Amino acid sequence: MKAMTWHGGANFTLDEVPDPEPTPGYVVVKIDTTGICGTDVHITQGLFPSEPPNILGHEGSGTIVAVGEGVSSERIGQRVVMNHSSHCFECWNCRNWNVSRCLVAPASTNGLYAEYVALDSRAAVELPEDLDIEVAAMTEPAACCLSGVEMLDIPYRATGLVIGAGIMGLFTAAFMKSHGVETLVVSEPVKVRREMAKQFGADILHDPNDVPLSEVIADITDHGQGFHVTAEAVGKPELVATCINSTKPRGQTLMIGVCPEGSPLPVDLYDMHFREIKLVGAFGRGNVFHRVPKELTKLNLQNVISGRYPLADLPDAITASAEGLGVKFAIKPND
Repeated sequence: MKAMTWHGGANFTLDEVPDPEPTPGYVVVKIDTTGICGTDVHITQGLFPSEPPNILGHEGSGTIVAVGEGVSSERIGQRVVMNHSSHCFECWNCRNWNVSRCLVAPASTNGLYAEYVALDSRAAVELPEDLDIEVAAMTEPAACCLSGVEMLDIPYRATGLVIGAGIMGLFTAAFMKSHGVETLVVSEPVKVRREMAKQFGADILHDPNDVPLSEVIADITDHGQGFHVTAEAVGKPELVATCINSTKPRGQTLMIGVCPEGSPLPVDLYDMHFREIKLVGAFGRGNVFHRVPKELTKLNLQNVISGRYPLADLPDAITASAEGLGVKFAIKPND
């Protein structure tokens, strides 16, 4: 089969690699759609740890075409979304933390920038009939956001802020609204992304290049003290600090964006301590992945995918994502 191999930096090659085999307990999926994740972009920029050579890609949907021993043949033909890690359900992490940090099962099933992939049958989640297979590829980022939002304690009639309206910010906005935020502000400098936030439930759109965020805080929060809950969905330490500084006393800040390793937190820790701000880290899909396809059917995802690229054009898709030329970009490996 064909696959795109990452060799470091922005360097990729289109290679012929062995077809995956359905070993016991595994299935082989013909990939329909693989999303471009911000993590993929950060890997090529040296901002997220990964060792080349490697086949990247972890947001994917497709159809099961083969099954291994112990897997029912009735699964052949199922439309599925792929959870890029499997789990044992019995180790300490699975029982006490979350299944995506399993200590026993293989760490991940990266490798979705390819025509086919083999993965644990339990990690191939069947799609609802009313969910489009292309849209389903966004299950992984949506799961990260739902897991994070469910870590918050959202009070009655809460005000909320999301910084960043890439796909992570949009899903965070949608789930903050569905979990009780009454008035939600989404701050985003890129017009196409900012306007898309309305579709995901934003009540107020903020352009940081036009109006200071402090003016919005003064207008809509109690005595200008800040929001009940804030979320950073970009992965920049200075924006995490902006969220913390925009949070009211005893409020909560959620880190959805992934900051580079070794990043300091550029905030006045005394002030954060004095105002009793809770900072919540949310990394990965938690235990909610299997619930998310159904949640996606409740959202308006029309025109969220801004561009579709053949496998060989993966570098162009990553560049488009890095430059913020749209909301979400996708690879179609078998087109």
